[in-house]
Amino acid sequence: MVLLFGFCATAHAQLIQDERTEAQMIATGQRDPMPVVEERLRVDIDGEHATTTLLQVYQNNTGGQVEGRYSLRAGMNSHVDGFAYWNGEQKIVGEVFEKQLARQVYDNVTTRRRDPGLLEQDGEGAFSFKVFPIAPQEKKRVELRWTRWLDRRGKTVTFRAPVTRADAEVVVSIDGAVKSWSSPTHRLKAEKTSSGIRLRSEGGRSTGELIVKYDVDEADWTPQVYIQPGGKHDGWFALSLAAPPSTDKQVAAKDVTIVVDRSGSMTGDPMEHALAAAMDMVRMLDDKDRVNVVAFSDEVDPLFAEPHTADAETKKQALQFIQRMHAGGGTDIALALKTAIKSQDKKGENPKVVVFMTDGQSDTNLAINAANADTGDVRLFTLGLGKDVNKPLLQRLASQKRGRFTYIETAGMIEPEVRRLASSIAKPVLVGIEVEVDGAQAVRLYPRSISDLFAEDEMVITGRIRGTGTAKFHIKGRVGGKTVTYTRAVDLAKASAHPWVGALWAQARVDHLLEELALGATAPELKDEVLELALAYNFVTPYTSFLAIPESELGAMKST
Repeated sequence: MVLLFGFCATAHAQLIQDERTEAQMIATGQRDPMPVVEERLRVDIDGEHATTTLLQVYQNNTGGQVEGRYSLRAGMNSHVDGFAYWNGEQKIVGEVFEKQLARQVYDNVTTRRRDPGLLEQDGEGAFSFKVFPIAPQEKKRVELRWTRWLDRRGKTVTFRAPVTRADAEVVVSIDGAVKSWSSPTHRLKAEKTSSGIRLRSEGGRSTGELIVKYDVDEADWTPQVYIQPGGKHDGWFALSLAAPPSTDKQVAAKDVTIVVDRSGSMTGDPMEHALAAAMDMVRMLDDKDRVNVVAFSDEVDPLFAEPHTADAETKKQALQFIQRMHAGGGTDIALALKTAIKSQDKKGENPKVVVFMTDGQSDTNLAINAANADTGDVRLFTLGLGKDVNKPLLQRLASQKRGRFTYIETAGMIEPEVRRLASSIAKPVLVGIEVEVDGAQAVRLYPRSISDLFAEDEMVITGRIRGTGTAKFHIKGRVGGKTVTYTRAVDLAKASAHPWVGALWAQARVDHLLEELALGATAPELKDEVLELALAYNFVTPYTSFLAIPESELGAMKST
């Protein structure tokens, strides 16, 4: 196993995977958010897919006319698909436009002192919009809707959403088999429904966020399939499988090579936390494991030629080697990756995983070629720190080698996240995963490659489906060296329709296209397809925005 650490110099905020959600509006020229005088949150969860609608009323107490800037942090992999605001009693509903056109219309209208609203993507799972003007003492009502496949660990699913007021009206409906539920932030009253449960808030224990956790009532290794018919065209499907906790018997000895980026961008807190995390991982190794450590910048310095048995003496040498590292120099990811892979014991039978954590500021093609050059069974995990990290590169590297990408936005979260990762990779449960479908034709599946499934992790696959009979979805792999198959049969003609599945597939397809573009692809049809899918399925991307504006205010730009 190879673990590579590295970071971007501009690190701040919180861990993306477990970030605190937030929604607020700030008037131009002001520092504090506008007060929220009314708030409603409606959540509809189908299995593990959540559609969240947040309505808030902000009051302008500044004494003057202002432009309001609203920001939403909805969480990783969230997609906004609805946006509206009110002028008095008139609701202005947003539509998705090509981003440059939406900006052009917005700027043109605001120069005439009118009332448009423009919502754009502002980072991973973050969105913002502007509304102008907001009169003194005016109560500005805004509404956003977003979707997300929720995080799951074992059988526990977690939902999070921003809630500013303790007395906010909150209703969460869960469609599915729920064994138990809890909320550390709100007092919730439960009501059973024909398809699940409905939770209603009776007050918040704190302000700022709603957190709901619920346990799915299903047997271990139960695949779930959701279908959206396509009429005369191909339909869509979503397939998921969660792994249960592992047992000690399932934990195999492994080769761990910890590769630490000590380039100049690591100076300060990033280096300090990375070294502490690397040492934590060394200490967590079992005496049956083997370990190596590689320091790199624009050159590499491996501790051993290949991993050594992780006995007390080897661990001592590894810890001392890590403590002596100092930041400086450039970043050569390709060279570090080649060295890490080359140092693996080709004759050994221990699992070998490459976990690559870096700021990603290196030659993209050389790094991808280095990963492709390995023809062995090495798993690559990538971890990146900082707002400017090259996420598409790290995602692609992990995808090519059936690993996983983890984004860490602040140096202070390096250690707990690496400990969590180390615990996961110590327990691979289902490996060599393949998906097959009998009785129907499944095409255009995403993600393109499937990583191993670790203890309490979940895999989610989306695709198009062609056929009308009974489709059998098979998930094949190996557990403890034995071949296993988990199957779920669905009658496509009679299956309950889940109208969000098509959009989930479109979002996965767009994510793939954006990754291609970020890695240097120049074919114009890639961007064209991003626009087509975002417009067809009504969600915001780096190339599209929501524009909410009364038609009467468009003037000469109405024809656009």
